[in-house]
Parts: sequence; structure tokens; C-alpha cells
Amino acid sequence: MLLICAVLIVSVLTSGCTFKVGNTTTSATSTTYTSTQGFSITYPSDWGKPQELEDGFVGFATPTKNESENLNVQVVNLSASDTLETVKEDVISNAQGYDDFNEIMAHNTTLAGLPAYKIVFTATTDDGDQLKALQTWTVKDGKAYIITYQGAPSNYDKHLSAAQKMIDSFQIN
Repeated sequence: MLLICAVLIVSVLTSGCTFKVGNTTTSATSTTYTSTQGFSITYPSDWGKPQELEDGFVGFATPTKNESENLNVQVVNLSASDTLETVKEDVISNAQGYDDFNEIMAHNTTLAGLPAYKIVFTATTDDGDQLKALQTWTVKDGKAYIITYQGAPSNYDKHLSAAQKMIDSFQIN
């Protein structure tokens, strides 16, 4: 399980691979994306089109188009014994592995109407870049749904409101 979470954290924090685009529905100010991984999320129309990897990872670029500023959704298949608490322990443990990790806030919350957990932290990536991240996750039907919003600490607040609206719109289909 730790290996899965380590791969998950690394893939979320270092996205930038070749992607394929999923289904989208557009309205005047937002777009609803429906993933092949069984979830939907509404995002601002001025954000980049979602990019979906075959391993269940979907990335949304902020309007700045800065690679390090984005919101990502990861869907991970879990073992039968995994729970929200075991995923919480693994995700937080992996985040704590980054240099200069500093937990700003962590607490229980809800995601898609389900019990969830949320953490906000700063850290230094393996590339030496400063990072501020918000991660929210839940577990349903043997899958973990992990949403990460991240950016440079100086730009993090600029898109936080839009990112929170995206997180609030998240639904498991």
C-alpha cells in the first residue's frame, strides 16, 4: 500500500506526461468533465482542458498554464482491507517525506457526500521547487479518490477559490 501511495503522490506532484482528453460538457462559465474512472467534476472554462492518463490520473491546468499550478484527481484501486484511515496514514506519511514539509492544516471533511480527509501543507519538491498543496480524499467501493490542488506558495491563493469550487463539485458516478 505504501508503494501505491508513493507512486500516487509522485504522479500527482510531478504531472507532465502525455495525456488523452475525456468527455466534457460546457456551460457559459464552467465545464463539467466526466471521467472514464467514474467521477465528474466541474471546472472553470478558462482552465485548461482536462488531461487524462490511462492510470486514472486527471490534471486540470490553471489559467496561468504554469505546469506546477494545477488541480489533479487520482483514482487508486485499494485492497479489501484499506479504509479512509489507512489511506490517510499513507498519504500523509508520503507527503511528510518531502523536504521542508510543514503541515498547515489537517481535518476530517466530506467529499462527494462521503467522509473524507483534507490536508494543506508546504514542502520542497525533489526538483527544489517550493510547493503549497491542498489534498482531499475519500474512499468508496474499493477505490481512493484523491484531489490535489497545488502551486507555488506565492500563487497558491490566486486560484484557491476556483479549486475549492471544483472540489465541492466533485461527484462519484
